[in-house]
Amino acid sequence: MGRWKNAHKTNDEIQRLKRMTVLKEAGRAFSKYGYHNTSLDEVARALGIVKGTLYNYVRDKQEILFECHSLAQDIGDQAIAKGLRDGRTGVEKLTITLQSYIAAMFEDLGACAIIMEIDALRPADRRKVVARRDAFEQSFVTMIEEGMRDGTLLRMDPKIAVFTFMGAINWMPRWYREDGRLSGPQLAAEVTRLLVDGLRARK
Repeated sequence: MGRWKNAHKTNDEIQRLKRMTVLKEAGRAFSKYGYHNTSLDEVARALGIVKGTLYNYVRDKQEILFECHSLAQDIGDQAIAKGLRDGRTGVEKLTITLQSYIAAMFEDLGACAIIMEIDALRPADRRKVVARRDAFEQSFVTMIEEGMRDGTLLRMDPKIAVFTFMGAINWMPRWYREDGRLSGPQLAAEVTRLLVDGLRARK
């Protein structure tokens, strides 16, 4: 109920804020229980509203799934931009990007934006999501290749490293708890350290 009641501002913002509240709550449920195991009735109950109210903000579950992917990918693009802007070496760019991405996921959207069920999307939406995902992953490959050239990262297969990153990150909503011992930024720093330290070149 609180998530819904607290989404109040002035007129023009109400629709956007409440739509975002719906997406966050639905995405959180999709991540935790799976897309096919989550109904809009359950999302409505979590928000303290009736199911019919949801249709003021979204058309159906598939729209929610696509928008959750889009939000996650927006966060990813912002993290890439920050890594490229603030990092000097390959390992710095990689570290900044990963930490920013994970922290933003859990601080801005809660454990809800990382969705693995791409196959549940409509074909046209799936193509858009896959194209953005591939570009996102290629950015990591490029950073790793830079790190290998500048000597800050060990020699490796960059694609396998990226698949390892994405597998670890995409599984986090299954075990992440908002009331857990670590905050979002603390968790992001620890996970990033674990992911990157094994790739660093030894001096």
